[in-house]
Amino acid sequence: MLLAALCCLPLLEFGGNGLHGWSQLLVYPEAFRVRRSHVDAAGVLHEWDDELIGEAWDHGPLILSWADVQADLEEPDAGYCVAVHEMAHKLDVLDGELDGTPLLPARWQREWARDFQQAYDAFCAEVDAGRETAIDPYAAEAPEEFFAVASEYHFTAPALLRERMPAVAAHLARFYGPSPLL
Repeated sequence: MLLAALCCLPLLEFGGNGLHGWSQLLVYPEAFRVRRSHVDAAGVLHEWDDELIGEAWDHGPLILSWADVQADLEEPDAGYCVAVHEMAHKLDVLDGELDGTPLLPARWQREWARDFQQAYDAFCAEVDAGRETAIDPYAAEAPEEFFAVASEYHFTAPALLRERMPAVAAHLARFYGPSPLL
């Protein structure tokens, strides 16, 4: 029941439409390995194993590590929540693209894209310069990870998010509703 509650946090304002494309929730006892492959521009196949604590498939399952869910619960205000992170990816892809911008009305989507891009670019510059960041540097991996990590902070460390990225925090408060920690 606790896991269901965590997964539903991002849906409180969004509603049941956030469940579109779901098939199942898979829970592994600990981090899990996934075999990846990619063919680069030169036609060379690259293969590697990723160790993950969560993953969200576009029209498939949401997968979580139970050990990491429990660790998040032990420090509920630390800025981390793998269930929220993966749910953010599920919401992000509802418009057909995993790009850090969920399905929004057109005007809001333009404002969101502008504000998130500015915050993402500034954050990436900090990370690239080797500066210590208050927000998890994993957010600099891609715009969709920036959105998912910011979503974690909205639910677990909203004051920090509001202090460091006020425009992003405002959009997330409008999208998800106020953080339960405020």
